[in-house]
Amino acid sequence: MRVPHLRLPHRRSAAEDLLRSNRFEDAELAFVEEAEAHPNKARPLVHQGHLALMRNDLDLAQERLSAAVARRPRFREAHQLEAEVSYRRGDFAKAAESQDAAGNRAVAAKLRSFAGRQPYEIEAPETVRVPFTQTDPLPILRGRINGGEEFEFLLDTGGAELILDTTYGKQAGIPRFGGERSVFGGGKTATVGHGAAGSLTMGEATIRNLPIQMLDLQPIGASLGRPNLIGIVGTCVLYRFLATIDYPGESLILRRKGTETAVSAEGVDVPFQMADDHFMLAEGTFNRGPPLLFFVDSGLGGGAFTCPASTLKAAGIERGSTEVVEGEGGGGTMSAWPFDVDSLSLGEARQEGLQGIGGPFPPQLEYAYGFRIGGLISHGFLSEYAVTFDFDQMTIRLDPR
Repeated sequence: MRVPHLRLPHRRSAAEDLLRSNRFEDAELAFVEEAEAHPNKARPLVHQGHLALMRNDLDLAQERLSAAVARRPRFREAHQLEAEVSYRRGDFAKAAESQDAAGNRAVAAKLRSFAGRQPYEIEAPETVRVPFTQTDPLPILRGRINGGEEFEFLLDTGGAELILDTTYGKQAGIPRFGGERSVFGGGKTATVGHGAAGSLTMGEATIRNLPIQMLDLQPIGASLGRPNLIGIVGTCVLYRFLATIDYPGESLILRRKGTETAVSAEGVDVPFQMADDHFMLAEGTFNRGPPLLFFVDSGLGGGAFTCPASTLKAAGIERGSTEVVEGEGGGGTMSAWPFDVDSLSLGEARQEGLQGIGGPFPPQLEYAYGFRIGGLISHGFLSEYAVTFDFDQMTIRLDPR
């Protein structure tokens, strides 16, 4: 995962207090009132824009963010969110302008490189099934970059754009437009490069003109026993499809958006929102406690759940004498320790007797957007289902084995 770096005010308004309590509807109404009462303030409009963006209401998000920029032309967060609206729409020229205005020069240069080309152009039959070469501890599949040799890719909704290994990117001649320092699991940091790939082929599906990120993936590949791992397929790629991570069927299913799918009577539909470019957020519970907002990040190998210290404290869980182990994340080696999860739910789907991992949850993420993310639900829970991400209806479908 890559943790955002939005700047928040030191003094919160009443509307921001509602947001911090995860009362989204009440907060949005309060931000509307605040914007009307203070016609020179831009921040209430930025919050309105982000809340609309999280629902994937791109028209309303653009309207509110444009109004915010009109009030405060140099508001970096407003420009960043405007860039995400344009990115989701596939308007990379406009997204590049907004990233430039936000001061993100490397990202802007990457997006401008697609001038005259349609980003995320899909060449595929209506439905494509890509088999996993491994399902546990995390799903791995095969793919090709720019029609070249076949390599392995990790499937991880905790990633945003397609991520390629830095060394592989250099060898393959992938254009690089600069980099930025980012925060990953365990609060570790690493430099992420920005580039562009001509195509990604998985099975019968080819996606052309992809913006990418570059990171040293060799330690992650080694920890998974996959020395040929050169990439991570993240949410920005899945967003272009009606995508199913079919854990029982050991495959990724990519359907064109709008395709009808068979559903089981035992399946559960879970509404979600998406902050920034890939933070899929849905409500769940931990150890039968109060509802929490979870980040649905499939890439936590060996565990079903991780969370900030405040969630563990509320549940009465202490590390005690539990042995600390090491794991690999995007930012490098991080410390982790196991704990028992008596009960975990996502929407109406519930499981018991799972394994949690303390340590990987970045403390910066808990209030990064002004509201509270209470945990990260991952592979150990999701792997019991065929998990379908519908970005048009903003629902996650969980069909059990």
